[in-house]
Amino acid sequence: MMVRQVSLKAFLADYFPAFICAFFLACFSLSAAISLASSTFFRGEPERARYSFVAAVVLGLLLAVSHFFMIRGRAWGVWAIVAFYAVCFLIVLPTYGYRPHMAAYVIGLLFPMLGLLLLNSKRHREMRRQLREIRHLREAKSARHKAR
Repeated sequence: MMVRQVSLKAFLADYFPAFICAFFLACFSLSAAISLASSTFFRGEPERARYSFVAAVVLGLLLAVSHFFMIRGRAWGVWAIVAFYAVCFLIVLPTYGYRPHMAAYVIGLLFPMLGLLLLNSKRHREMRRQLREIRHLREAKSARHKAR
């Protein structure tokens, strides 16, 4: 029991900073994309605050579920996060024609690119490989238990 706690502590010490930075960059990308889309594309819409809130809640839940499945060792969870970053980037990109605040625009482009860079980092790839191995061990243990 003690070995597992030490290995968990070592795992978290190695990989938690990369995981949490990628998660927060995704949250910041979402907020920047929603903010810029709301203030440019939906400028005249009287209910834009409500739509922005609903979009933030729904997409935030989708983001959390994607990260949960990535933690469980599923590769498609990572691809959902990559698609999320790409969509945030593509939403922010055409807002330049509406002349948004330049700092908000640059930040809206920077966060998804930094998130993709972090997902492609050596540390994050190692973490995902470890999580995939843990999933395979868990599935093998479950299969042995069902065989009894």
